Parts: sequence; C-alpha cells; structure tokens
Amino acid sequence: MAEGVVVSKLTTDGRGLAFIDGKATFIKGALPTEMVTIKYLKRKRQYDEAEVVEILTPSTERVVPKCKVFGICGGCSLQHLDSVAQIHHKELWLRELLERADLHPKEWLPPLQKNLWGYRHKARMGVRFVRKKGEVLVGFREAESNFLTNTERCEILHSGIGEHLQELKQVLTTLSIKDHIAQIEVAGSDAGVALVFRHMVPMPSDDLALIVELAQKHSWFIYLQSGGLETIQQVYPLDKVDLSYRLPSYDLSFNFRPQDFTQVNMSLNETMVQQALALLDLKADDAVLDLFCGLGNFTLPLARHAKTVIGIEGDVHMTELAAQNAEHNGIINAKFAMANLFEPDALQPFAMKVDKLLLDPPRAGAEAVVRAIKLWDPARIVYVSCHLSTLVRDIEILVKEQGYVLEKIGVMDMFPHTNHVESMALLTKKLV
Repeated sequence: MAEGVVVSKLTTDGRGLAFIDGKATFIKGALPTEMVTIKYLKRKRQYDEAEVVEILTPSTERVVPKCKVFGICGGCSLQHLDSVAQIHHKELWLRELLERADLHPKEWLPPLQKNLWGYRHKARMGVRFVRKKGEVLVGFREAESNFLTNTERCEILHSGIGEHLQELKQVLTTLSIKDHIAQIEVAGSDAGVALVFRHMVPMPSDDLALIVELAQKHSWFIYLQSGGLETIQQVYPLDKVDLSYRLPSYDLSFNFRPQDFTQVNMSLNETMVQQALALLDLKADDAVLDLFCGLGNFTLPLARHAKTVIGIEGDVHMTELAAQNAEHNGIINAKFAMANLFEPDALQPFAMKVDKLLLDPPRAGAEAVVRAIKLWDPARIVYVSCHLSTLVRDIEILVKEQGYVLEKIGVMDMFPHTNHVESMALLTKKLV
C-alpha cells in the first residue's frame, strides 16, 4: 500500500504512470494529475503494477463511467476519462512516438471523433454456460482474464444488440445446447444487426426456433457456424439478406458478409474517407493505387474523383467482393487484384507509375510496401493506420530512406473509450 501517489501521465494501455522513489509504477484506474492511494499487484525489478484504492485528488478530466461493469470488462479501458480528453491523450501517444523517431510533421490534423456510444458495428462476443450459476454469460472477457464479464447491456455495441444482451442471455440459458455455443459474431449493417452463432454440436430445431423468435422481436439476422468460416449459413430470415452500408457523400453502397472486415465505427468511417480524399488532393487525370483495399471502402470513393484506381488486397474473397461492389455501384474506372502485400517479391508484378497512393494496412503495417515505394513513385501518400508503432516505423522509412516529407498527421477515435488509436498521415515526395 502506498498513499499520496501523484500520477504523471496516461500510458497506451489506459493505466496511470507514477514514479515512486524513482521507480515506474503502472496504476490501473488512475488518471494524470491525480493523487491516489494504491495497492501493489506485482513488484518487479524495473517497474511495479498497482491499482487505485482511493482517489485523494481527482482529475478534472475524470467522469462517471456509463457502463456498470467498467473496470471489470476488458472491452473498454477509458470510460472514466472525458471523451475529449481521451482523444487528446491518444494524440499525445502518437506525438511521443514521433519525437522518439525524430519525426516532425509540418501540421497536426484536428482529431476526428464521431458516435461515442453504440458505435461498434463489429464485435466478437464470448458465450459461456456457468453451471454453478445456472446461466449463460454473453460479452467480452474480463480485463487480463479468460473469464467472461457478466454483462446485461453494452454501451459501445450497436444499440440493436447492445441494449438487449440480457434478453439474449435468458434465451440462450433455455437452449438444450447452451454449453456448446462458443461465441457470437456481431455485424451491424444499414438494414440491421447480423448475429453469427458458433455452435460446437448440431443446432436442434427447437433451440433454433427460440433464437429466431427473439430475432423476430429485434429484427436480427441469424447465421449459424458449425465449423470454419466456410460453414457460416443464414438461417433467418429465409429470404437472402444483403448486408450493406452506405457512404452517402459518395452515393455508394457496399455489400459484405457478416465475417468480412468492415470499419467498426460507420459514422467515423465516412469522415475518415472524406479526410483521406481531401489529403490526396485528387485530380481528374490522376492514377491512384489503393493497397490493402479490402472490399473497396476507399477505392470506390477514390474512383469518383480520379481517372483510374487500382485496388490490391491479399484475400481472394475480399478482392472479388471489391470488384462486385464496384460493379454494383456502376464504377468502371476501378480495377482489383490479389497479392500478398507483405512479400516483397509479390509486389514486383504491380510496378507502375501512379500519382497518388493510399495505404490502409492491418496492425502489422506496410513495411514491405514502403521499402518498395519506388515501384510506384507516388507524389502523395495517405497512410491510414490502426497501430501507432508500425505507422511510425513505416513513416520513418519513407522519410529517412525514401525521400518523403511528413506533411500532416492526426488521430481518429474509431474505438471511443478504448486505448485503440486510428491515425492518418500525409506524406509528399521531396522535391529534388
């Protein structure tokens, strides 16, 4: 136990950092500027871990968490921090990483925030029957634990499902195979919420009837998954459902399957696309390359403003889906190809001169691409990232090895109330 501990900063995992007798101590539940009493959880040679026992002097940025199980559930880590302060601290994390790499943008973009609650259109919820309690739990895992949080409602999930978890739990508890359902995949669309039930034994018709009855009440679309992704099948409604989302600013509609990757926060997604296109400064005769293009989320808006766009993706289904979405929207100046963008040799066949390049890689980043950037020699690059460390690594390669200038950079709150940070950077080719 330690009293009168002053917290100096917020770490990237959402804990407060204090130095006690010169030793770093990571404190769960603490915020910068606060004076707290702590209980040690782990003592190590180079640092300690602790949790707050009492807040002696609260931060002016502290708020009351909206969720009843905040602090237990691992789904959120920042609900106790004011939402404006959340995005501010996320920007500070990026600033610190850039400074360590000796990278200095000419301009910081204003942080983007949209839909702080009920925003999460994609999620994977665990399901577990607890025999001692005689009930099924549905939700996210507890922080640093394999146990599921006993959740009655989730404030960040799409309201079409997040407000009805208690009802879902009650129905699942009545199923004969309640101890053989492993997870539920959530996929929100403009038409409603799709739920994919992963079941380890065959689903009896009586059990399915109970799930469908609840689905009818809340306009859910029900899918079953008995094995791998190829086993996913729609079971309710009987007529085929086309899951889709729109980007109204570009008069575009994107179809997808419940297991496909889509952006989590659809409201922020449209704002993000708008900013990316503005930074690229597209001209009517531009040739644009969109790498890690997915189902065409950026590619199709790019095609509305450029002469030609080529989207490259590593997944065969997503490549086909992107082409189908282009056809569905009447876009004829966008073409798609499949390639492993993490393998340098796979990039060579796609060497071509382009005017602009958009990158939106997964967490691993795009190191192979940025090291091979001369294959395309773009004048402007917009890099959209979901992982700060790999973003900074790749920007450092572009700036220090490939002759680019970091013009602008900023953060986006794709996952409010979590420590996840989405960001976007503009780089331009240095004039010789």
